[in-house]
Amino acid sequence: MIEARIMSVGLLGPGLADWESGRRVLDGSVAHAPAEVVPPAPAHLSARERRRTSHGVRLALAVAQEAVDNSGDNAKSLPTVLGWPHGDGPVMHRLLETLATPERYVSPTDFHNSVHNVAVGYWTIASGSHQPCSSIAAGEGTFPASLLKALAEVGSEKRRVLLIICSTPFPEPLNTACPVGDSFGAALVLAPAREGGGLARLSARYRTGETLTATAPTTAGLQPLWQLNAAARSLPLLECVARQNEATIAVPYGPGGWLELAVTPC
Repeated sequence: MIEARIMSVGLLGPGLADWESGRRVLDGSVAHAPAEVVPPAPAHLSARERRRTSHGVRLALAVAQEAVDNSGDNAKSLPTVLGWPHGDGPVMHRLLETLATPERYVSPTDFHNSVHNVAVGYWTIASGSHQPCSSIAAGEGTFPASLLKALAEVGSEKRRVLLIICSTPFPEPLNTACPVGDSFGAALVLAPAREGGGLARLSARYRTGETLTATAPTTAGLQPLWQLNAAARSLPLLECVARQNEATIAVPYGPGGWLELAVTPC
């Protein structure tokens, strides 16, 4: 079992504009009202770099910056784990369309943005961080894989780690083959369990050989997002943090495997 503390949260999704307003939706104080996800332009990038960022990159940077701001940490001090289930779908779509033409003149900006670690790369530029960073693509298992990676770093290195999870939909026809639903991003600053304070205590263990029932969000209107968007598999955990509930959450992870999360409010 691996233990840590959730020190802060960043959030951006349909009808979840940030953690402060999203928390009131997740704890039931305010009804969920779907709205377009429009990430802000990254404030800490140069004008040239901002122009090159995609919707997915801006989403990842927005939740990362909010989580860091809410934690009071210096972003330069935090190692980062990014979970991005399929990479940047619209960019890959444009590249594939271009490669299907006789000329095959790929946009330099799209080629630049096609690598999977582009979001975490922009984050290190925006934050000025020289700390280790990882970029994980594990399809439907991206949230538990990334969380487990971040928790392992917290436990082994005895230091805080920034976890970013985000996913954006593909254009058609890729969307039919791999439906994602709407855009969603979340970020957590995780700290060693021995530290005080924070929003919740979290412990995780991997289980296999058992048949469990995946824990779904109970907030009305968010179940379809949770089902389609692999980053939104984090919603049941975020609900527990928002509601200050003690709970055990089952997250499917690989064939026949589960990540079991125990959440206790601080």
